[in-house]
Amino acid sequence: MKRKVDIFKRLPDGQMVWVRAVDGMDEARVQLKRLEYINPGEYFIYDNRFGGIIPSLAMEPLISVH
Repeated sequence: MKRKVDIFKRLPDGQMVWVRAVDGMDEARVQLKRLEYINPGEYFIYDNRFGGIIPSLAMEPLISVH
């Protein structure tokens, strides 16, 4: 069983609203992409194992340009 992580959205006034809990970081990545497509905004993941916030932009893979 994967560890649950929570997805939150930052509202325009700076408040945070809980969106959903998902099973693990892989599912969180999928859900963030879906949420940002359907309802654009600033989303982030809260992982209580690390006690920290992971911004959705940090979830994007790095692309190297040569």
